[in-house]
Amino acid sequence: MSGAAALLAAARADLGLRNRPNKITREYASRHGREYLSAPWCDMSVTYWARHSGNAAAVLPFGDRAYTVTHAEDGHRLGRWFAGTVENIRAHAEPGCPIFFDWGGTNARVNIDHIGLVEHVLADGRVQTIEANTGGGEGAVLRRVRSADVIAGFWVPDFSKEDDMPLNDSDIKKVANAVYDRFTHTVDKDVWAAREGILEPGQKIDPRTAFRQIWAYGKDGYARDREILAQLAAQNAAIGELVKALAAQDSAIDADALVARIREEIAQVTIHLDAGPADPASSA
Repeated sequence: MSGAAALLAAARADLGLRNRPNKITREYASRHGREYLSAPWCDMSVTYWARHSGNAAAVLPFGDRAYTVTHAEDGHRLGRWFAGTVENIRAHAEPGCPIFFDWGGTNARVNIDHIGLVEHVLADGRVQTIEANTGGGEGAVLRRVRSADVIAGFWVPDFSKEDDMPLNDSDIKKVANAVYDRFTHTVDKDVWAAREGILEPGQKIDPRTAFRQIWAYGKDGYARDREILAQLAAQNAAIGELVKALAAQDSAIDADALVARIREEIAQVTIHLDAGPADPASSA
């Protein structure tokens, strides 16, 4: 689904939502203050739909918006603003565009009163929109048809922009749960760890268990490596003492040649790590 289609799908899902506080004003207030629970919510809705459709980077290039004038200035700042004439609407308006209204009939951004999203551009230069905080009272999310005489202007988001806006808490939890589920599984009897007795077939594995096990095995492996290095160092010291003793008994011994020979013999030895105490029954 394209960026504009996803944005409009999010808006359509809220058609009929009415009154405040509602889920839109509550989410905006959770980030920006309780005063937004009862504030005009037309632009809070565009912010909500953008964030919940993956279009925050395109529609909210400078962050969340509740004030329509500032949101219009965002588009002008990007060089994407068009005044609300019939000619501009026919030539440039597209589904998903934020569109701004001035009930006084000017095209001045400073006079903007309201915002919606273009759903369809009609052949006569009007637009069908989805708007929130419309319809009287505390407002609702409704479809409207608007003409150029009340359209101050609109701007065309770059829906190709990758959304890098922060997710809200609900979205973060959904992503985290999906990742957690992806890494959670049951140990099969045929996997290496089960065959080696490290894990039990049927054991439930989750990321926390896995990380604890990786840490434990790594710690054990590091300790075992240190033991091996200590044994090799002790053996090397013993060989050195043996060479010195032999050289003291027989001055004809070539100590350097003896050391070289010993090292050559050691290089041919394969070291096998002890897997654990020997089975008493197998030593008979």
